[in-house]
Amino acid sequence: MHLIPQSASHFHLLVSIFPSIGLIFVLGFYVTGFATDDAATKRSCLVLFVVLGLLAIPTYVSGDRSMAALSQDPKISQDLMSIHFGWGVTSLALLVLTGATALIELWRSRRAERLSNDALHLVLGLALVTLALMVITGEVGWEINHHELRLDPAAQRTPQAWSHVHIILNHFPTVGFVFALVFYIAALVMNNVVMKRASLVVFVVCAILGVPTYVTGAASMWALTGVAGISRAAINAHRDMALWTLFGLAFTGVTAWIELWRFRHLGRFSNRSLYLILAFAVITLGVMAETGHRGGQINHPEIHVATDPLPTDPKAGVSPAIESLINHVIWFVPWQTVHFFGFSLIFGTALAVSLRVLGFWKSMPFSAVHRILPLGVFGVVMNVFSGMLILLADSSRYLNATTFAPKTALITIGAIAVLYFSLSERLWTVKAGEDAPMSAKWVAALVLLSWAGVIMGGRLIPYV
Repeated sequence: MHLIPQSASHFHLLVSIFPSIGLIFVLGFYVTGFATDDAATKRSCLVLFVVLGLLAIPTYVSGDRSMAALSQDPKISQDLMSIHFGWGVTSLALLVLTGATALIELWRSRRAERLSNDALHLVLGLALVTLALMVITGEVGWEINHHELRLDPAAQRTPQAWSHVHIILNHFPTVGFVFALVFYIAALVMNNVVMKRASLVVFVVCAILGVPTYVTGAASMWALTGVAGISRAAINAHRDMALWTLFGLAFTGVTAWIELWRFRHLGRFSNRSLYLILAFAVITLGVMAETGHRGGQINHPEIHVATDPLPTDPKAGVSPAIESLINHVIWFVPWQTVHFFGFSLIFGTALAVSLRVLGFWKSMPFSAVHRILPLGVFGVVMNVFSGMLILLADSSRYLNATTFAPKTALITIGAIAVLYFSLSERLWTVKAGEDAPMSAKWVAALVLLSWAGVIMGGRLIPYV
């Protein structure tokens, strides 16, 4: 699994993404604790803030040693490294302060037997400021090794923005999955319903984020193809594992969503389903770890070791084989048909549920239309996998289409927004003849506009 670091640079690549990306997910859980006023969720988040504060130490040490190793490479900008180091030290110091404040509150609350709202809000404020500093640190850090961000945009085969987004986005499913899994295991041990639901939501969100991550990865492939020192064989090896990761994310995310949907109707979780999700999550995390390592090998020569040889055959692997196969019309047309049928399921379901929320069909309760949501989720699964195959057939053309980027963004927005329908307590209690709350109507409008935009964006690809 290549999780044992071979050098300071390798260790820094492994550990440095956790304080920044992890902080985003811990903040998400923390806000959930505030929204539900669940003490166990708040305490668990305080523990995670302490863990993130401790991670600042190995992040700093490995980063300092990495600078010494990278300073020997003439292609690395010393100015960028100095700027990154300065911002990094500042953000890590504030992260340590956040963790220390969380630790003090945990210790104090054990004696007082309750959490202090003032201390909890202080931790929240420190974490938000830390996150802002880490965004700057990460942006400068990514520019050090990622050559595609410094290439002439006119010479690239896909828009440079795709590569930039992939560098940022690819860490979210992996790190998010780690924190969701830790939180999920804690929820199972404590048998805490709020924590279980929050963890399942993050599993679903990570699965949804897997789609734009894969798409932007395909764009990065074209940006790096032909660049000196970049191996196409290494890119294909990473692409193969990314495809398996997409499957793993789908299994975990869909199973998690089904359990959230069932909980809404039954008011309880199925232990069998919960442990099935746990098994899927553990396997998926292992696949993602290998995917991340192979991705790191593309742009980070400093992590290469003699015992870990790089692939050399640019035509080997599953992805090039599928790419060649799907280009034949006999395979392309059926997948296009599946893709269009999937969109019909998605939009039909989104339309029916959203219209009820917006005030139509008030003769039935919201719980009645909520039952058809699995049809839309089935359509999403159909479209994700058929869409990935279609993208493999002619990725360069699709990625350069004007409407493809908005389509990908709207898929992400529309899919995440649908989660609201299974999470909102106020919406669930809407009975026949009653109006949905205004917040639900705004979400319903967002869902309709997003999926309508997805269909329009896909249909316009051949024409713009």
